Amino acid sequence: MFKSPEQAPLVNTKSLIVALVLALLGIILIVLGNAIDFKYWKIDFGTNISGVGALLLVIGILQWFFDRHVRSDFFAEIREEILGDTQAAQSGICGFYENSKSVNFSEYFVSSTNLTIGVNYSGKLIDNCIELLADRTRKGNKTTIVTIKSGSHAQKFIEGDYSHANVEDGLKKIDDMVNGLDPEGKSIQIKRVPTVLRYSFVRFDSRIWIVFGTNGPGRRAVPGFYVSHGTPWHSHFEEDIRLLLGRAE
Repeated sequence: MFKSPEQAPLVNTKSLIVALVLALLGIILIVLGNAIDFKYWKIDFGTNISGVGALLLVIGILQWFFDRHVRSDFFAEIREEILGDTQAAQSGICGFYENSKSVNFSEYFVSSTNLTIGVNYSGKLIDNCIELLADRTRKGNKTTIVTIKSGSHAQKFIEGDYSHANVEDGLKKIDDMVNGLDPEGKSIQIKRVPTVLRYSFVRFDSRIWIVFGTNGPGRRAVPGFYVSHGTPWHSHFEEDIRLLLGRAE
């Protein structure tokens, strides 16, 4: 089976036949037009017939040029776009925000039975959702927060790579927020891991919110996206989060 229409021999044969017929018909009309010397109502039939023939000849040449040099690239681009869109849709990405700070978690914070939040040391994501977390705590819903472990090599790496990073203050801020929301520790659990998180996340029952970090220096807006349950991306992140939790100390 051929992968694309431009590779099918039947398509190639028909296209070549069409180009040849157009070119041949054009040549015939050019010759016929030059052989006719007939005018009626100031219409030069010979010249007009030659003009039509020249047009058909040019069309035939363009058809041949398109089939020979352009069509493969044309079909390849269309195929790439179609397959790319299909694969992207099937991958599991179901929501995208150009600025991860603008996402609204309200619907999923309310509906999710279990919730897991993963950050390195910054409490900004938690602070942005503080009211939602307070509501979950009042209802007794379980929330797990994953951060790096104080004094671990992960902390040393972050502080060595980012001169502005103050890991201890960030971790303390998270502790203070959690103690303010759940002083008895019945609903919110903090787990520390000795590794740098490659991305921040919020895992709900049916989807996971992902925000990747940056490689370049400086602070800037970062995009974020949702992946839906039962898809390749969701399976990947679900397993990765499970393994991350397994490293908690």
